[in-house]
Amino acid sequence: MWGQPILAIGIVALTGIKKALRKVLQDADNKEILVKGFSFMSIRSLGLIVGYLFTLFITRVYGAPVYGLVSLAFSLFVIVGMLGRFGLDINLVKFYSDVRQQANIGLFYRILLKSLVISGLLGVVLYLTGGAIATGIFNKPALQPYIHWIAYTIPFWSVSLICAGYLRARGQNHWFAILNNPGRFFFSLLFILLLAEWTDDPLNAIKAHFYGVVVLAIVAFIASVRVHGPLSLSTNVSSWSFVKEAIPMMLSSTVLVLLGWLDTFVLGIYETETNIGIYNVALKIATFTTFTLQAINSILAPKVARSYSEGDMDTFQKTIRFSTRINFFSTLLIVVLIIVAHEWLLALFGEEFKSGTTILFVLCAGQVLNSVSGSVGLILQMTGKQLIYQNIVLVALFLNILLNFSLTPLYGSLGAAAATVVSMATWNVLGAVYLKRKLNIVSYYDFK
Repeated sequence: MWGQPILAIGIVALTGIKKALRKVLQDADNKEILVKGFSFMSIRSLGLIVGYLFTLFITRVYGAPVYGLVSLAFSLFVIVGMLGRFGLDINLVKFYSDVRQQANIGLFYRILLKSLVISGLLGVVLYLTGGAIATGIFNKPALQPYIHWIAYTIPFWSVSLICAGYLRARGQNHWFAILNNPGRFFFSLLFILLLAEWTDDPLNAIKAHFYGVVVLAIVAFIASVRVHGPLSLSTNVSSWSFVKEAIPMMLSSTVLVLLGWLDTFVLGIYETETNIGIYNVALKIATFTTFTLQAINSILAPKVARSYSEGDMDTFQKTIRFSTRINFFSTLLIVVLIIVAHEWLLALFGEEFKSGTTILFVLCAGQVLNSVSGSVGLILQMTGKQLIYQNIVLVALFLNILLNFSLTPLYGSLGAAAATVVSMATWNVLGAVYLKRKLNIVSYYDFK
């Protein structure tokens, strides 16, 4: 009875989508965002699967408590690793997106060397303070060896992401996609499977992560040399001035990372390893909604920097408007799918992880709110407003700290999730408002 009308509606809808897509693809910029963004998302989706398999192996073989320790170690890894890169990976995107600078070979190698030294020193400090952090802050002595292995890993991770930033600027988007997380977890998964054949030591997870990042750093460096050219330290640009220019980007990026990991850090103080593990599995599933934004931003960054520097505001605004719409609808679709399949997704990691349902819903709601604001941080940084961006995320960080230490002791993981959602939404809204009022740039989805 209803078959033919539904079929007719479906045909009409598909025809409309086909016409709209054909119209969109007539624009070269929109086509590049969709095509290259889809390529990026395909790679990241494979990376997501590998990352899930890595997490699944840990939770199934070693349990939620070990995954909780791994998550805590990863929070330190990401935060200290961000400091080690000093914002240089982001500034490389801005610098080398200008085709006039692409022949400047020596600067890249100088920046890579500086980052390696800085991150190496931070790794040493983390290693020496590992015992005090494990027992004095988290009251979890078992965490100390995990911190030591993370300390070994940090310099290699900095090499990977410095190279990723350069390759991103040169339009090597597939390499940028691979080097961020997919490659890291792909090699980590291979090594944990190999190590598991020899021993059932729970430290296999963090050891495999170290070996995986080392291999990834080697691959990243080789790929960069092939694109950039022979080793040379000769440059007419001051590398120290470049570092100074990158500091606001480093501060903003570090604060942003803290916003994403402070919940795990605070949970480490107040909650058990098991609850930390459950929370981070829910967070990992919710993070899938950010893949569209990451895919779009990977293409958007050099395009925004180039069109803004050339004064082509029509292309600049049109590109932002298109990317925001794509991001909002794709995020909404992914959130709906997660909500429908949430029980099955959580149960994959073990029955105990089903208790993370409410946490997952709260985190997904936050991602929808963030998608409305658009690529706020990227736009501010690529238009030279990195100091403004830094101040905005500092406000959000202060709010995050206040809420996390207020809500987590009272409500546990749910309080941590709420604190993260509110603070992340705050910096997105503040950034969107600033762009509109001060620069007349509409980054948000206006629903018109």
